[in-house]
Amino acid sequence: MLLDSLSNCDLIILDSILLLIILFFMFKWFFGQIRQICKEPEGIIKFGQTTFIVLSWGCFIFILAYFIIKPEETNVLHIFLTIVVGFLGTILGLFFSREMIEKLKMASGYKSDILQENKALLGDMKLLVDENIEQREEINKLKKKL
Repeated sequence: MLLDSLSNCDLIILDSILLLIILFFMFKWFFGQIRQICKEPEGIIKFGQTTFIVLSWGCFIFILAYFIIKPEETNVLHIFLTIVVGFLGTILGLFFSREMIEKLKMASGYKSDILQENKALLGDMKLLVDENIEQREEINKLKKKL
């Protein structure tokens, strides 16, 4: 086989290249998902919520790995408090983010209503200006005739 004839250095290089290709596609997908989330008005809050949850779980996994590596320095209370704090942070992030999303939806609804009203008013103003211009032209034509 081809892999049997490769040295350890060549295998490390090959594995590194494959890992870089896989990471490229993962990052491309990840940032595509972030862009899709942030297109909505409440998307920034969703992104913040997701980031908070990922960071909480990342800290939890890091602390858990530390406790697994050095078990002589840990006791049950440390692990229990780590789990409780991680879950409380996650729940707190979900609660505030859900409330913030509802507030953002209401605010964006109000803003869109105001924009729709302004758009209708601007349309009416355009019609009035066009009518005014036409009337001026007619008045100027009548003045020239007299």
